[in-house]
Formats: sequence, C-alpha cells, structure tokens
Amino acid sequence: MRRGGRILIVLGLILGAITAGGTFLTLSTAPTAGPQIATKSIVVAFQNIPERTEITAEAVGKQDWPENALPAGAIEKPEDVIGKLALQPIYPGQVILPPMIVDKNKPGTTSRSNASFLIPDGKVAVAFPLNELSSVAGAVQAGDTVDLLLTLSPGNIPVTARTGTAAAPTTGTEGLPITQIMLQDVPVAQVGAWTTTADKNAPAGTSITFIVDRQDALALKSAREQGQIELALRHAGDHKTVTTEPVSLQYLNKRFNFNLLPPVTGR
Repeated sequence: MRRGGRILIVLGLILGAITAGGTFLTLSTAPTAGPQIATKSIVVAFQNIPERTEITAEAVGKQDWPENALPAGAIEKPEDVIGKLALQPIYPGQVILPPMIVDKNKPGTTSRSNASFLIPDGKVAVAFPLNELSSVAGAVQAGDTVDLLLTLSPGNIPVTARTGTAAAPTTGTEGLPITQIMLQDVPVAQVGAWTTTADKNAPAGTSITFIVDRQDALALKSAREQGQIELALRHAGDHKTVTTEPVSLQYLNKRFNFNLLPPVTGR
C-alpha cells in the first residue's frame, strides 16, 4: 500500500474516534427526566364572583393542581358549582371549596333569603338605621367591622334604680350624658337593602345589618331606643378588644383643662 493510502486510513480512524467520542459525551451529559408530579383537575374561579351571587358557567373552570397540595374538599366537577350561591367573595385562580357555596335548591332552603345563609351558627342579623354621620360618611361597607359608640343620659334614670337608695340631689355636672364603647368588632353583613346588585351609583343605604349574638341583639335594640349610637370603623384585620374610659363632661373638663366650675347653688 502506498504511503498516501496509509495516511488516509489513519485519518479516517482518527475522525471515527472523534465522532464516537462526541456521541458518547453527548449521551453522557444529556439531562435525565425528573420525577413526574401527580396532579388532579379541580374547579377554580376564572372570574371574580361576588358574595351572594349565583355562580355562572363562565365564572369557573378546571385546572390541574398538584395532588400533594390539594385543599381538602376540592371540587372536581364544574356542574357541582354552577348555579350555586357564593357565600363569600371568590377571586380568579382561587380553588372553590364546599364551605364557599350553598345550593339554594336543596329541600328546606327554597323559602330562605340569601342573608340567612351568611349568618354563623348561634348568631342573628339585626338591622340598624343609618345616616351620613353614623355610617362614617358612607365609608362603612359589607365585610367591615365596627365599634358601636353609645351615649346615654343618666339624668333619665332614677337614682333609686342606680343605687337602691332614696333619691339624692345632684349638683354640678352630675347626671349629664356619658359615652362609652358598647360593642366591639361587630361584623357588618350588609349596608342598604339585601340585593345582589353591584351598582356603584346606587344611593347610600339607610340601614345597616350587623351580625351579633342574641343577647347583644337585645342590648342593641334597647340602646337604640334609649340612647344615641354612632359607628367607629375599624382598620381591616383589627379584631383586638380594647378597654376605654367612659367620656363625660367631667372627663372632658379634666383632660382638656377647661377648668369649668359647677354652678353656685346658694350663698
């Protein structure tokens, strides 16, 4: 064999080795597939669903969700949600769970109002009249929590009812109105009439519905009839119970240094 032929054979062997090495390197460095994550298709919201509204087919759909992160009770069929009533606001992408919805067509529920589904066990809904001042200039809305400020006039209460003794004469600033927080962190279920409309141009509500226990419902009725009540809007998420000092003319006189003196009763 000639020298030129031998050189071509050697070059061919070298190129073949390089190609084989490159193929091996490519195969050895190829990424390996990771473990598959098991998923399940569940019902989620595709649109905003306001509370107390009927859920439409366009508002929900199915989405794959990792099985190891599935919320308990996740619903798998859209037909189990469509036509139901939302008990709370539901937002796009949120998994829809049974406690969020109610079937108004179930036996025993057809004669109930939407409001009745929103009242927790052991509580009642109580309506209260509103005006611009008591509603914090219209700021109070459904879902807020408020403190109820009550002003009572002890002058309307016989002294014997307070002390169990004979009536004693009052002097100075005794017997004048006094203000205190009556109820704290009271949930607001609705402002205005119970409708499903979301018209932002609707007139301001003239009533407000609170969710309270039965004893507080009685106290609220009595306070409304015998005193003056205004609302204090709480910061969102603030549910702390606080202790406050009753405010009277004596309190204002002392705290703000008015130095008012009681009237002279005799010389």
